[in-house]
Amino acid sequence: MAQTTFKGPVTSLNGFIGGPNVNATDTQQGGTTAFSVTNATTLSDGVNTLLATENEGVMVYVSDAVNATTAGYAFSDGTTWKQMNAPATDVQA
Repeated sequence: MAQTTFKGPVTSLNGFIGGPNVNATDTQQGGTTAFSVTNATTLSDGVNTLLATENEGVMVYVSDAVNATTAGYAFSDGTTWKQMNAPATDVQA
């Protein structure tokens, strides 16, 4: 069962993709494996891929987004996946 808390406006159009879901049946949510960096334009969970060019505005939990070793969130600017903690910096494989 989901736990959700919202305060203020939240809009997501094909938007948020969280961490791995141990109860996943929807492959668009990354299944039970977190996405990892293939390169600055592609994230993969070993089966599914997310391209930055097709997911502008999407935010994703990535197992190795920061310095290729540290987990964090990334977002697509329509060209590459950017690190949430450093928005001008691409994710690093």
